[in-house]
Amino acid sequence: MNIIYLDNCATTRVDEEVLDAMLPYLREDFGNPSSPHVLGKRARRAVDLAAVSVAELLGADPGAVVFTSGATESNNIALLGLFGHEDRAPVNAVFCPTDHKSSLSIGAALAARGVETRSMAVRHDGQADLADLRGKLDAHTRVATTAWVNSELGTIQPVAQMAALCHEAGALLHVDGAQAAGRIPIDVEGEGIDTLSVSAHKIHGPKGVGALFVRRDVRRRLRPVMYGGGQHELRSGTIPAHLVVGLGAACRIAQKRLNDNWSAVTRLREVALGVLSARVPGFRFNGDPNVAVPHVLNVVLPGVRGESLVSGLHKVALSTGSACNSDSQEPSYVLTSIGVGAEDANSSVRICLSPQLSEEDLVTGLELVCERARGLAEVVAGASGHYA
Repeated sequence: MNIIYLDNCATTRVDEEVLDAMLPYLREDFGNPSSPHVLGKRARRAVDLAAVSVAELLGADPGAVVFTSGATESNNIALLGLFGHEDRAPVNAVFCPTDHKSSLSIGAALAARGVETRSMAVRHDGQADLADLRGKLDAHTRVATTAWVNSELGTIQPVAQMAALCHEAGALLHVDGAQAAGRIPIDVEGEGIDTLSVSAHKIHGPKGVGALFVRRDVRRRLRPVMYGGGQHELRSGTIPAHLVVGLGAACRIAQKRLNDNWSAVTRLREVALGVLSARVPGFRFNGDPNVAVPHVLNVVLPGVRGESLVSGLHKVALSTGSACNSDSQEPSYVLTSIGVGAEDANSSVRICLSPQLSEEDLVTGLELVCERARGLAEVVAGASGHYA
């Protein structure tokens, strides 16, 4: 059965060009990149070329790219790596309350050690309150962290301004770039970003691989969180050449198609808004689309419980929020952090678009969503007032 996929923030389909690039490193060129023989050298060459592609997407030097298993591991290296087990308050770190749990859970771990963790305020549109961030930074702040593009709202954070505030206070800025890579232009050097994480599977690459950008003068301040053969000073472990090649190919394609993809997804968002406006009177945005990427629509469908809607769809895949929260019955903490009430948060769904999605499939998928929503609203409210 063909599934119309509208959950491209959770993961994406591997691009055929990416898959073709990977296959030789699962077949004939399967060597370990650390090995000195010809197969090892071929794999090493492929890894080095992939680093160039990742660096070009990020506006970085290839030598500043560390390959990891994904953005979660990259976030751990960047954040945990700045603190020793002996560090205690007043040493502190500042977190954004709407960020992915792969960052927020690190904050909880640091707090359990005795490091002070602070939460910057966010506005109703999801962007960080810069005045509040300035007040949260002091001489004891080691790092502040934010997701450049929020995974539930699509909100774009003003990372250059945030970096400037951090540097003024003597702190670093770590950026979770998992949802930003391939969607918006990235220039880590120009924006003043100190460390940034990405995952391949968010940009039509394979799962299980990602990268961490580490500015050269920051690297000496980080300590590894995992030890082993020393394949990289910050990340031991055999480099999976086929996955790294896939990440490199995905980055290369994303960079080449960046402008075209933005235009295509902007058009898809217009189509989606047309369908929702016609079929769901009273639907509304969470956040502000004017400060967000067009790839993410987080909307309230009045009178419907989002989890019931999502679980009852058999031909459409979408979500109520970040995949890391899929087992939770609580309202999205991202939505409640920006002031959305519990009832609206529970009636919200997240639609994540891809430039590979056709308009025809999008319209068909959203019509099925609206049909299911209307049925649920009639059952719950005993009337069909919300849905045309």
